[in-house]
Amino acid sequence: MPSKAPLPFPLRAAAPLAAALFLGACRSQPIRETTLADGVVLREDTLAKVQLLLVDRTRAPYRAKVVARSVTQVRNNRVGDALTVREWAERDGVLAAINGGFFGESYDTQGRRKQLVQLAVVDGSVVAPGTLLQRDSQRFARSVLGFAADGAPEICWATGSEAEKLRRYNGPRALTDSTLWFPPPDSAVAGGPRLIHNGRVFVTDREESRLDPEPAARLAVGYSGTQLVFCRAESMTYAALASYLQQTLPLDEALCLDGGPSAQLVVKENTGWRELAPAGVPVPTAIVLVPSDPASQSPPAYSGDRKGPASSP
Repeated sequence: MPSKAPLPFPLRAAAPLAAALFLGACRSQPIRETTLADGVVLREDTLAKVQLLLVDRTRAPYRAKVVARSVTQVRNNRVGDALTVREWAERDGVLAAINGGFFGESYDTQGRRKQLVQLAVVDGSVVAPGTLLQRDSQRFARSVLGFAADGAPEICWATGSEAEKLRRYNGPRALTDSTLWFPPPDSAVAGGPRLIHNGRVFVTDREESRLDPEPAARLAVGYSGTQLVFCRAESMTYAALASYLQQTLPLDEALCLDGGPSAQLVVKENTGWRELAPAGVPVPTAIVLVPSDPASQSPPAYSGDRKGPASSP
C-alpha cells in the first residue's frame, strides 16, 4: 500500500483526543457477542464497526499460528500461494482466520502467487527474510508478531533469515541494542506499525514508515496476559484504533497487520463459515486458530451462545 503524506502536527496531536471522544460515544451502545467455542468469543460493536475475536488461552482448545504455502524464491523475492482468508479458514480444524502480513506484486495472471514482504516464519523455519529497511537515511526494523508452539503470542521489532538467527530490537530505530529472539517463535509474520507497547498507546507509523493518516479498514492483533485478541475495524486511523483497543480491553501489546481490502476476519459458526469482511482478496500469509491437540481434525461442536444487545465494558 503506498505511503501518504503525514497529517499536519496539530491534527496529528488531536487524533488521540478525537479517538477518546469517539469511544465515549460508543461505549454506552449495545454490542453483540457470539460464543464460538469454550474461551473464544466474537464481539461485534456495530456502531464503531469493530469486530473483536477474544481468545482466552487458558480455556480455549485452540492455538494461533501463521500459515503460508508453497513459498519459493523468484529472483530476490519470496513468493507463495495466495488464498482468500475464507480459503485459508476452510482447512481442517480451523475455527477462525485473519489475513497476515503485507504482500507485493503478483507472479501469475490470476493473483494466486504473491510476494511475501518482510519476515515470515512457518513451522519453525524462516520462509521469507526480514531485513533492516531505510528511508530518508534512517534505518529501521518492522514490528513482528510471533507465536510459540503452544500459541503464546509475542510482539517485537525483529529481523532474520535462514542463514541468520532472528534478532529482536528494543525499538524500530534502536538498532544498536539487539538480542537473539530466544526461544525463537514457531511461526511469525511482519506487520506494523505498533499500536500499543508496554500497556500504553505507542503508534510507530512514522518510525516504521507506515504513514497512512486517513481512516481505513484495519486489522490488528494484541494480547494481555493470557488473552489474545484479533481485531478488525471498518474505518479508523492508527491512533483511533489504538485508543479504542486500550480503552475497551485494555492490552499490553498490539500491532497492525495488512489493512485496506486485505483486512479479513472469518469465523466458523453453527451455520457455517461467516466472513466479517467478504473482500475476497487473496493473501500469501494468514493467521489461523487451530486445535491445540494436533489429533483433532475439526472444531468441537458447540451449542452457540449469541448475546445481544448488551452493554460494552
